[in-house]
Amino acid sequence: MTTRWFTVGLAFVLALVVTTAAADRKFGRQVRFDGIHPIPKSEGGGICYIDGPHVHIYEANKLEYRVHDDDEVFVGDPVAYGWEGPKFAYKGPHPIHVDMIVASDAGPGGAPDTEYCYITGPHFHHFEPPPGPEFQLAGGAYFYVGEPPKAFVDARPAYVGIDAVYAPIVYTRPVIEVAAPVGWIGARAEFAGPGVVVATPGVVVQAPGIVVVPPSVHVGIGVHVGVGVGIGVGVGPVGHGPRHRGR
Repeated sequence: MTTRWFTVGLAFVLALVVTTAAADRKFGRQVRFDGIHPIPKSEGGGICYIDGPHVHIYEANKLEYRVHDDDEVFVGDPVAYGWEGPKFAYKGPHPIHVDMIVASDAGPGGAPDTEYCYITGPHFHHFEPPPGPEFQLAGGAYFYVGEPPKAFVDARPAYVGIDAVYAPIVYTRPVIEVAAPVGWIGARAEFAGPGVVVATPGVVVQAPGIVVVPPSVHVGIGVHVGVGVGIGVGVGPVGHGPRHRGR
């Protein structure tokens, strides 16, 4: 009798595994997301505005998402994909407190988890940075001027390709018409990018011999010119207002 029930139970488990695998092949594997995020072009494009945990049957790319509590959390620029909610301009790489995106996120002892955005140029997020001295607001944009932790620096090689994701996307980028504040992370040698040499304070020489960001120079030319330090690119107003998480 025991052997019979064991055989029946095993057959049921195998049938469940086969059925699940077949469903995954037919409908796609369910992937957990949390918060707003882009919808892949293959799935229609645009923005998913669900501001909470939910599932889709498409994957999240590894450059624009970070995994928290088994959920994919978007840390890229939503405006590039059609986000129409409040937006906040940033310049250069910076930390992200995940609780600014996912309200329930908290690490051990209630401390928020921290991830990092590695977009080198002007870009938007749909959240403001947490209050404190590590970010300075200048010219309508947030600049990270804190001391980058080792994890921030060490993870950069895995995510530095993020700029290539946004290079072909045509959208209104932030206009930043001020010199970067003292201590801005984009002027640090380890974040200046390949082929960039920090020559003197406030001046960056980018191969082949292009000098960008003399302290008195600003640019607001309405096109994306790629990686640079202190260059304002794009057109259009920068959104401001109270913290907004897409609700």
